[in-house]
Amino acid sequence: MKVVVFGATGKAGRAVALTLLAAGHQVTAFGRSPAKLPAQKGISMIVGDAMNAVDVASAVAGQDAVVVSLGDSLNPVVLKLGARLGVKRNTHPNICEVGTANVIAAMAAASVKRLICTTAYGVGDTRDRLSPLFRLWFRVLQLGEQLADKERQETLVKDSGLDWTLIQPVGLTDGAATGRWLASTSGDRRKRTVSRVDLADFIAQVLEGGGYVRETVVLSQLAISERDFATNAV
Repeated sequence: MKVVVFGATGKAGRAVALTLLAAGHQVTAFGRSPAKLPAQKGISMIVGDAMNAVDVASAVAGQDAVVVSLGDSLNPVVLKLGARLGVKRNTHPNICEVGTANVIAAMAAASVKRLICTTAYGVGDTRDRLSPLFRLWFRVLQLGEQLADKERQETLVKDSGLDWTLIQPVGLTDGAATGRWLASTSGDRRKRTVSRVDLADFIAQVLEGGGYVRETVVLSQLAISERDFATNAV
């Protein structure tokens, strides 16, 4: 399968691109910072900006499926303290909304139907399921702007007419692959975190299996005792 990954030079997008390559797919990696994705035989790198509709259209043409993994390039803590630390934000505040709108338009023009888009637990269908701890964390980090961007992104995807799947991972970590996760279409979760490589493995399985079309899936890691239920959706 020919798959283009938008946001492939971010941590999650990079994991997705490498996982899809290992699974035997033809991968096109789209991002602004090619140095962040080590050169890999089998991955075609397109340097571009998701905010630019022409860049996006050229990447989507000829693909079988699209994965969107857009978001702010800075850690939320750094984002909050950036001004004090002298760290300049280099990502547009509406990157998810505008970038995804460009992707959807390009897919329609190129007759590409399959879209997998990662957003975040706590927006859209799961906004009202946030625990008090998550609500406090979001409030402390002042993530309102980023969450609103994700909300608008989800609305665009749902209204796109494409064969979409929205994946809402809980807190992403750099942990190892476990193969133990809960993929829930009812908004349930287990642990508060899931590794980026497990997210990437799940995306590969969804692409290959063809499931979860026009569904929102919450992805969270299971405890070891729950490993036998790792792939069961609630």
